[in-house]
Amino acid sequence: MARWVVFGGTGYIGSALCKQLVAQGDTVISVSRAKSGPDGCDHRTVDLAEVTDFDALLRPGDNVVYAGGLASRKSCERSPELAKRLNCECPLAILRVAEAAAANSFTYLSSVKALTPPAGVIACETTGQPATDAYGHSKWCAEQHILSTRGTCRVNVIRPAVVYGDAQSGVQASNSAGKIHSLLRLLGRSLTVLPSSGRRTVVHIDDLVAAILAVAGNSLCDRQVYIAAEPRFYDVGSIASALSGRQIRTSRRLTRWLLSPLRPLASLPAARRLLEVERCELYSAARLRAALHWRAHARYSDYLRGGV
Repeated sequence: MARWVVFGGTGYIGSALCKQLVAQGDTVISVSRAKSGPDGCDHRTVDLAEVTDFDALLRPGDNVVYAGGLASRKSCERSPELAKRLNCECPLAILRVAEAAAANSFTYLSSVKALTPPAGVIACETTGQPATDAYGHSKWCAEQHILSTRGTCRVNVIRPAVVYGDAQSGVQASNSAGKIHSLLRLLGRSLTVLPSSGRRTVVHIDDLVAAILAVAGNSLCDRQVYIAAEPRFYDVGSIASALSGRQIRTSRRLTRWLLSPLRPLASLPAARRLLEVERCELYSAARLRAALHWRAHARYSDYLRGGV
């Protein structure tokens, strides 16, 4: 029976992973600042922002997953030092302890935002330049430090695309996503034309959990970076169409007109985030598929229609 230690075990991704591990009969240690953890886990209440000694948490042969940190770009912009601590310094400290404890594997949950690829390309793990915003940069720095370590503990990085879903995990991704879906459903039912947006890459939470288990469980995976993403891309029109059951057209001209007042303010974080609606963010999971025969089984359009 394997023993897993999941940092961030009460978060969206961490709790879904813990539930799957418990379901398959593994021993799971959940670590977070929450007072209690997922059912079936041995939970340890630890504030990762404050604690620096992780020696007591790890044992020989452990599979360690770091799914903690600041996942919100807005939170990282408000607290860049905390982002650096939770997204970079903390996982690196845990990896050092894992190596000293003779752990079996260490898997770091990064983000496709760690690199900024050129517009309009389908990015792989090496496409683009290191991110400069607080969130992406903290992830990129963590990857570089983690992958440069040497030892017997297998170390890998997974960059998820935008994660969605709650069917099997039983956890909601975010209230903001639900509000956006409600708005797009309403607009899709009342309008025939919507502003266009760039296309986005996504991945279902259950497919991401399967990727984590596949990477951590494969003895040939070491010092590798893998993107986890669906093969299809989605924009505002396809999302609104799936939610409303109607075929929705989109207009780039309308988007340009609506965003024109924001362009002189592009240096401001809030305006920059809104302007990014025009940018495509397309990613390929070809390396993960080729290395481990992993497949993203879910489709976002099915989820929006209530099929996942």
